[in-house]
Amino acid sequence: MNPIVVIEPMVPADLDAAVGIDVSAFKPSELGAGSQDVRALREKQLTEELSRPFARVRVARGDGGVVLGYLLSWHVVDEVQLLNVAVATAARRQGIGRALMNDLLEHARASGAAKILLEVRASNAAAIALYESLGFSTFNVRSGYYADGEDAAEMMLTMAA
Repeated sequence: MNPIVVIEPMVPADLDAAVGIDVSAFKPSELGAGSQDVRALREKQLTEELSRPFARVRVARGDGGVVLGYLLSWHVVDEVQLLNVAVATAARRQGIGRALMNDLLEHARASGAAKILLEVRASNAAAIALYESLGFSTFNVRSGYYADGEDAAEMMLTMAA
């Protein structure tokens, strides 16, 4: 059963939950953590994103306002760059990632964006399938993009004019 979620702007009180989701969803190297404490680094990074005028950070809230996932994107001129979308481990495969992506698509359409761009691990079949179901297509592969040497698929959705 899919939970009922509300998508809304992330606020500072959501940082701890978002960082917890990050730590479970991404490898430390994907979050920019070398020898640093990954939680402290990620909290600092997300705090900075909340203050950027071109950043859009949204959370998916479930029952009781619990943060089940979040999405971070940048909107600069007529392009939207999806940087992160992550869902809490226990809440995966319940449509939360799709709800966050649909919110992003609505924003892109309403604001007149020409396209949405993203990079995703070439091995992340579930994410690629989600993006393809929303109309994204792969236009390039960046060899060795990730710190562990894995390739990234670059994907794009061109918005209707």
